[in-house]
Amino acid sequence: MKKIIINADDFGLTIGVNEGIVEAFKNGVVTSTTLMVNQPYAKEAVELSKENPKLGIGLHMTFDKGKALTGVSTLTDENGNLKHSKNLLEPGVKEEDFYKEILAQYEEFKKLMGKEPTHVDSHHHIHMRNPEAFKAMKRFCTEKNIKHRDDKNLIGRFYGADVGEDMLIQLIEEKNKENNYDILEVMTHPGKNDKFLEATSSYTTPREEEIRILTSTKVKNYIKDNFILVNFVEEKK
Repeated sequence: MKKIIINADDFGLTIGVNEGIVEAFKNGVVTSTTLMVNQPYAKEAVELSKENPKLGIGLHMTFDKGKALTGVSTLTDENGNLKHSKNLLEPGVKEEDFYKEILAQYEEFKKLMGKEPTHVDSHHHIHMRNPEAFKAMKRFCTEKNIKHRDDKNLIGRFYGADVGEDMLIQLIEEKNKENNYDILEVMTHPGKNDKFLEATSSYTTPREEEIRILTSTKVKNYIKDNFILVNFVEEKK
């Protein structure tokens, strides 16, 4: 059977998102998550990770939300606030600035977690959408020998107001039929809605539905019957 990784993005974004990710890990099919080191609840996420050591923790490179760790650059406004994602796709954003921010967030991850990330991906797929970001990410991952998210084997469409058990299973089935990959990754966003989430994200109540789906008997049985469920560390074994 193929291996499958169920990754929950946005660890550290809010208290409710942190709690939702842990619930989907403890009671469902989530095996991995990625930490946003520049967000307000990153430290709380780290403490939760210590209580759940089998949850794989990667780094969610954040180029379009919050403060840059490297100060003012082509990624930011004049106050060091990271630009909106659409502005990062415009000409003039420099590869070197992406690279410096990647390094800074990587070092912050190691400071918070006390270890290397299992892998890296990026908030809103910036490293897949901006060629300069991709070059910087590839350079970093080659130097550090760290895996980055690959859109070729990624199931990234489990998102939105219409998420459901059948939708998730269908998306996995469609990707699995391509039969080109030894391992698949599913991107998810479980989380509990609260005032913090509503103040910072447009994706709110569907996160709670994702918790229900990822912990449902139907999805758990489907995964168990068809895949070997792993994280990015276990993938290599």
